[in-house]
Amino acid sequence: MVDFKKRLSKTEIVKKTNPVELYDSLDRRSIAGPLRPAQEKILTEWYESRKDDKDLIVKLHTGEGKTLIGLLILQSKINAQKGPCLFVCPNKYLVQQVRRDAKKFGISYCSIEPDNTLPNDFIDGKKILITHVQKVFNGKTIFGLGNDYTHVENVILDDSHACIDSIKDTFTINLDKEHQVYKEIFELFKDALPEQGEGTFLEIENGDYNSFLPIPYWNWIDKSEEVLQIISQCRDESQIMFAWPFVKDNIKNCQAFISGRNIEITPIHIPIEKFATFHRASQRILMSATTQDDSFFIKGLGFDVEAVKNPLDNPTQVWSGEKMLLIPSLIDDSLDRVSMVNSLAKPSDKNYGVVSLVSSFGKAEIYNSLGALIPTSDQVGAFVDHLKKGNFKQTVVFANRYDGIDLPDETCRILVVDGRPFFYSLSDRYEESNRMGSDSINIKIAQKVEQGLGRSVRGEKDYCIIFVIGADLVKFIKSSRTNKYFSSQTQKQIEIGLNIAEMAVDELSDKNQPMDALKSLMKQSLQRDEGWKEFYKEEMDKITSTAGTSVIYDTLLLERKAAEQNYAGDYEKASSIVQQIVDNHCSDESEKGWYLQLMARYKYLQSKVDSNNLQKAAFLKNHELLKPSEGITYKKLDFINENRIQRIIAHIKSFKNFEELMLTVEGILADLEFGTSAEKFEGALQELGIMLGFLSERPDKEFKKGPDNLWCGVSNQYFIFECKSEVNVERQEINKHEAGQMNTHCAWFESQYGDSEVKRVLVIPTKNLSYHADFTHKVEIMKRGKLKSLRSNVKAFFKEFNKYEIDSLSDEKVQEFLNAHKLDVDSLKKEYSEKYYKKTS
Repeated sequence: MVDFKKRLSKTEIVKKTNPVELYDSLDRRSIAGPLRPAQEKILTEWYESRKDDKDLIVKLHTGEGKTLIGLLILQSKINAQKGPCLFVCPNKYLVQQVRRDAKKFGISYCSIEPDNTLPNDFIDGKKILITHVQKVFNGKTIFGLGNDYTHVENVILDDSHACIDSIKDTFTINLDKEHQVYKEIFELFKDALPEQGEGTFLEIENGDYNSFLPIPYWNWIDKSEEVLQIISQCRDESQIMFAWPFVKDNIKNCQAFISGRNIEITPIHIPIEKFATFHRASQRILMSATTQDDSFFIKGLGFDVEAVKNPLDNPTQVWSGEKMLLIPSLIDDSLDRVSMVNSLAKPSDKNYGVVSLVSSFGKAEIYNSLGALIPTSDQVGAFVDHLKKGNFKQTVVFANRYDGIDLPDETCRILVVDGRPFFYSLSDRYEESNRMGSDSINIKIAQKVEQGLGRSVRGEKDYCIIFVIGADLVKFIKSSRTNKYFSSQTQKQIEIGLNIAEMAVDELSDKNQPMDALKSLMKQSLQRDEGWKEFYKEEMDKITSTAGTSVIYDTLLLERKAAEQNYAGDYEKASSIVQQIVDNHCSDESEKGWYLQLMARYKYLQSKVDSNNLQKAAFLKNHELLKPSEGITYKKLDFINENRIQRIIAHIKSFKNFEELMLTVEGILADLEFGTSAEKFEGALQELGIMLGFLSERPDKEFKKGPDNLWCGVSNQYFIFECKSEVNVERQEINKHEAGQMNTHCAWFESQYGDSEVKRVLVIPTKNLSYHADFTHKVEIMKRGKLKSLRSNVKAFFKEFNKYEIDSLSDEKVQEFLNAHKLDVDSLKKEYSEKYYKKTS
């Protein structure tokens, strides 16, 4: 063998550490061209001024090559003899993708050995280890925990927002109702749970999958030893073993939620410092898209605030790719969700893919009935490959999957984002229901939506039509109260979408129907109309680059500090830090309640009396929270001196304009359909009561006793509603359990309100009462047809206000509208319910 090194003029080959020069020296494949300007800019700035930062966020547009940037950074470190280096993906599917990229670019890498050991090439700092987040962050990680850990100099988390969700799952024990642990813990807290919602508890006991309750922290802490004993018996089972190391010595700082389907136990603080491989790395780099708010890295990963405020980005490029965002329902009411799904979900011969992102598998059922493909969670990768191979005939539907899917070019020219993203974990659902208007929740929702919008446009020259359907999502992206949470790029795309809708409305005529107008717009994108392309570019170029302006940096930092103090046992310090949040960062009363409850939890191990007082204060500010163990009494609704008409007018005036009003109305009405989650349905019914001028509350939710919904109107006329929105619409009868619930709530009303006039309504798809069931009071049924009629009349009622100046309307005129649309009290009592039918056998 010829030793060419002896022929060199240099005595030693120096490995390149400048990543730009390094790339030129790689044996990359012919399809891998030169670095893009954005990549070169980022790599140069990193090498010259940011390579020694402890925490760093690399923030680039989708399709600008973040993966290659990450691999070159780590290879640069290896060449500088500053290994080991670790590249972490959020899932196994993306690991395969990154390995393919590394091979394409000529970058050496290694993988965890078949016997689950770390390769020597990684430990010796010779090659990059590419793996997924579950391998690094779990209670039995091969990288070690605490002081017994594998040292790594440099760690990159790719698609880092998805990684945070995966890390949280690692700390969580999630067991179904058939598991012994579920049964024993349910029995342990069986007496405490009804205090947090009698009706909900009955639903859980009856196996309702969607109903859930938090186990009160005071009961949980008091019985923590018994809980630990129950869990420890099964600690070697796969569902428990990976979280057990974090739970076993920290059970009092865990929170638990129990539903009719499962129990979820998770720490209130994720001790990321336990993963010393990540925590003690010399440089921790997070890869993030420009559309994402990175503030949650502060709490979730313990990242430095300044690193979040000052990412490594490319400010010269403020947008990338072309998205024709279409909102059909704004063009015409007939283009609603059902009509759009029917139009887009059926199989057809075409040379591009159609993909829909839905918030749940339940929402995907309509697509299934129309012949679309719906992969399960473990089939996602296979179906993405199916599209990339050109199999475009059938629409592909991904349920609750807004990240980790790349659908470039023809694989997806039409993307449907169907409905507002849904939180799946019980802890997230609990937080959402308690903090509906908070910055924290709205940022998370906006981020999920933006992740979804980015699935189909994966490069600067890529283009796609994106349909936004579902009244809840349309309301979120259009309302000035919530669209501010999107990035400037997405806000501009939404603005263009709204302009397109207005233009399309102007084009409508007898000959040009709404669906014709929509198809014409689609054609302009798909056939690359020059006018559209130039219009889009001109509008997008108006965006001005803005620095990170998240409103919750300080709040999240304080939350993390408080959690760390509580974790360390300094409950007084933890409480005082939360008090700073309440004093300086909460303008909304319900948000103050949320943090007062957190403070009450921290206080409990120090003073049960002080804790209960704080919990009372929290509950009075936000009735969605835990009802304290003592000190709260129910206050009756009383309408004696109220004018219903004036309440309606005052509520309408609270909206900026008629458009905002109708967005809210349509969002509420969209949730008043069978198949909607109980939380959303009952919340919508409460809002509807308020909009119609009633005093409206949710006793079961707010005071933990009583019916799902209670309205009080003129002359103290009451309506109580028991809602069964989640039962199968094909259900043939009202069962004994449901009748019993209704009877319990009727008795509660009687105990609180005596013989006041009340209309008792059970909202359920059938009027047939089981032979084994009976009602103790006069009850009527609201089925699908009656519910639809109510929705139609409410929408028509509010449309009347478009023609008038609200200040000029007399009480008589508003009453005329109510009468015309059968929303006066007498009509509400007669028109929207019917008598039940008692089965005789």
